[in-house]
Amino acid sequence: MEFVPYRLLCNQPKELRRKLEEKGELVVTVDGEPMAIMLSVPKGSLEDLMLLLSQVRTHLAVDAMREDARQQGLDHLAPDEIDEVVGVGRRERWGQGKAI
Repeated sequence: MEFVPYRLLCNQPKELRRKLEEKGELVVTVDGEPMAIMLSVPKGSLEDLMLLLSQVRTHLAVDAMREDARQQGLDHLAPDEIDEVVGVGRRERWGQGKAI
C-alpha cells in the first residue's frame, strides 16, 4: 500500500497516474492522514467494483453500530427489549405516538 500526498493530484498528475497504474491502489493523504483511496478500474468492471465498495461501507457501518451498542451496554438486550428500542426509534423518526 503506497501513500501519496494530496498535493500530488494537483502538482504532478502524470506521476500520480503512473503510480496508480503501477500499484493498482493508492492512499491519498492530507497532512499525513489518510483521506481517500484511489483504485485502478479494469475495463468493464466499474459497476461490480462500486457494488463491492458499497458492501464494504455497509459492513463498516454495521460494525460501528455494533461497537456503539457494546459501549452503551445494549449488546445483551432480550428480544422484547430490542423491539422496544426499535419502536422508540421508529416513533421518533416518524413522529407517531404508538409503536409500529
